[in-house]
Amino acid sequence: MKWINRILLLLLIFNIILVGVSWVMSLYAYPKLPQVTPVWLDLFGSTFFRTEKSLLFFICPTAQTVFFLVFNFLGRSKWFRRIAGRGASEIQSGKGKTPFFALEKEFIYLALIFFNLIFIHVQRSLILVAHGVEKGVDSFYFWSLFGILLLLIPYYRIRKKIMNQKRKEIG
Repeated sequence: MKWINRILLLLLIFNIILVGVSWVMSLYAYPKLPQVTPVWLDLFGSTFFRTEKSLLFFICPTAQTVFFLVFNFLGRSKWFRRIAGRGASEIQSGKGKTPFFALEKEFIYLALIFFNLIFIHVQRSLILVAHGVEKGVDSFYFWSLFGILLLLIPYYRIRKKIMNQKRKEIG
């Protein structure tokens, strides 16, 4: 069980690093932005929502930080364990930290890494569009991240089924 905790800690550290990278990138780029900057990109066309340079530029890293905090809270909460299929008696008796719970936390942290990468990509695109270097979001990369994120769902469902079958075989 120690190696599972190490994996979860490593995934949490990667998420913290990604949130930090987003803030460093945004804080570094902000003073160098032109006076009129895009605040949001249209992912399907070439229209942008532009405004005078303001703190609205920090919408992406702020949303990313809130997203991280909410997901991190969910991964640690008794409420999440109850939704994920743990009964109240299992939680109160301390049996909530099963391999299934570790698998669910791993899924949350891994999915959060991909969400962080999406946020970073959007913020990076905003910076490059503001400087006229790019015309928008790299659609292939953006949708690839979403595709991988969606593929994680059946992957973890299959892993959970396999773990459940092994658990039934053992005892």
